[in-house]
Amino acid sequence: MSVPTHFESGRSGQGAAYVSDHEGSAHARFMRVSSYVLAPLGLLSAWHLAGLVGKDLDGVRAEIGHPLPAIVLILFAVIGMIHARQGANEIIEDYVHDDALREKALYWNRIASIAIACAWTFAIMLIAAPK
Repeated sequence: MSVPTHFESGRSGQGAAYVSDHEGSAHARFMRVSSYVLAPLGLLSAWHLAGLVGKDLDGVRAEIGHPLPAIVLILFAVIGMIHARQGANEIIEDYVHDDALREKALYWNRIASIAIACAWTFAIMLIAAPK
């Protein structure tokens, strides 16, 4: 037994407003893939940073001066900020209804994420640089 509905599937008719246009597919795919990449990078970053506990500045410089820890920390920062910016963009687009305010928020979200990723990268490079 089925219950009759007035919903018509497809892009026309009463149900047209409920049919997905697949516009968010690329965003969802990017967020999923970046999450898969961030999981091992986060574990490696935590492992490298936990290994620095108790070391003096020269020991930290020596450890982060190796290519693998520096690259892992920089990749984690850059990919993490791109992932965070995309997530914040979705929140802004969903909940900020004023067009001018939305554009400003998206602009400053981009600037802030770039600044944070650059600051993190620059800090890692300064720590890893030889004296």
